[in-house]
Amino acid sequence: MKWKFFKTNWFSIAVIILVLAAIAKKNWQSIATHDSKGRGIEKITDNDAIATSQESHAGLFTWESRNSIDLPEIPETVAIPFLQRFGKVAAGEQEKFGIPASVILACAYVNSFSGNRNWAMEHHNYFGLGCGAGWAGPTETVDGVCIRHYEKAWDSFRDFSQYLSGRKDFSTLQQNCGKDWKAWTKALDRKKISEVSDFEEEMVKVIETYRLFELDK
Repeated sequence: MKWKFFKTNWFSIAVIILVLAAIAKKNWQSIATHDSKGRGIEKITDNDAIATSQESHAGLFTWESRNSIDLPEIPETVAIPFLQRFGKVAAGEQEKFGIPASVILACAYVNSFSGNRNWAMEHHNYFGLGCGAGWAGPTETVDGVCIRHYEKAWDSFRDFSQYLSGRKDFSTLQQNCGKDWKAWTKALDRKKISEVSDFEEEMVKVIETYRLFELDK
């Protein structure tokens, strides 16, 4: 009797099985997609990277609670190789993020003492970026401060660009400063991103002395 029923209605049964299988597959894909988003498995785009950077840079700079230090005298034999080494890197960051290359390079120069601070030489950290909330990468404690360790110098420059572009006030900063590198140095000085005394003045000095503004073209 059962065999006769299946033999007579085999087509209808097959259709029902296919429909149920399609529904099950759709539900599984929906669950998998939801799980992927929840765990951050999906492909990360540039915008995602900037958003993540904004969260993880919270509280990076604590220089207001520390004593200011003076930028030491840096001979040309040290300054010029540093600026030549990272000039193209800064220009590349300007092309991607719209921050003048002269400002990025001068900021790295001042904060790292032209690459001679131990966090630059040993940890490829040229901006003094601290650990901050949410940083999952390697860290080191230098002079009592938790800083980020990078595998290569380029990572430090990119992280700094993402820090600036990830700020909520970045659009306003771009609109107000435009391509005026002097306006950028003044604005960044107000952001308290350096423990170096007269940060704005020191950036202006290195930009004008070595004509770094020519990189902005």
